[in-house]
Amino acid sequence: MCTVALLSFLNVLRTLTETPAVGFAGVRVVVLVDNNPYKHGLETAWGLSLYVEVNETCFLFDAGPDPRVLGVNAVRLGVDLSRVGFVVVSHAHRDHVGGLKLVSSIKPGLRVYIPPDAGLARYVENLSLRPVTVNETAEVSGGVYVVKPLYGPPVEEAVAIKTGRGLVILVGCSHPGVVDIVKQAVGDAGLNPYMVIGGLHMSGAPYSEVVDVVTQLIKAGVRKIYPLHCSGDGIREYVAEHYADIYGGGGAGLEAVIR
Repeated sequence: MCTVALLSFLNVLRTLTETPAVGFAGVRVVVLVDNNPYKHGLETAWGLSLYVEVNETCFLFDAGPDPRVLGVNAVRLGVDLSRVGFVVVSHAHRDHVGGLKLVSSIKPGLRVYIPPDAGLARYVENLSLRPVTVNETAEVSGGVYVVKPLYGPPVEEAVAIKTGRGLVILVGCSHPGVVDIVKQAVGDAGLNPYMVIGGLHMSGAPYSEVVDVVTQLIKAGVRKIYPLHCSGDGIREYVAEHYADIYGGGGAGLEAVIR
């Protein structure tokens, strides 16, 4: 097993064995769709979809580009999409919304939290789903916040989940900058960050920028980084080499549990 993959595996094991904290949510995040492979037997596609359980609440964060890939991977990972209570879409790009067609066939009328985007709202409505536009950070379920959309371009929102270890922050592509998203989540949810998972939009970024972003995340208190989708090999390799205890890695099939 290569060094980066081994570090990712060991860090997932450490996350799974951490002691629960009283009074906060337990969180399970399963990567249903990603362009990076992780678990054997799954399909990859350029995009992102995370299935999230927070105690009894289940939701999707983004839906990937392809309803078939979303459906195939959900079945192979044992994820029942009929349990999903709502969807959060980070932004309007196709690689994050194409899989909504599958969601609409399973649960028509489901709430879909979206950033302010008239075209995205129409797209969601045309799928017989119910768009809910988010303008400010809102708690949409116990301890689950849709974070105020920031402008990249495009306009993009994130999710922050309160846990006993701090905020678990889900990001789609981080077009507005992952550091700014984390700051917004911390300021609005009133809790320090613990984990960031999703697209960090740093593919092809210069080394100096990678170092600066990782340094700022760590100074902010982030203790786990799972760079998926558009993050790029540069930041994956840098975090794995210099902050092995923080690196999460991953791809399609990764499961992270935080209690």
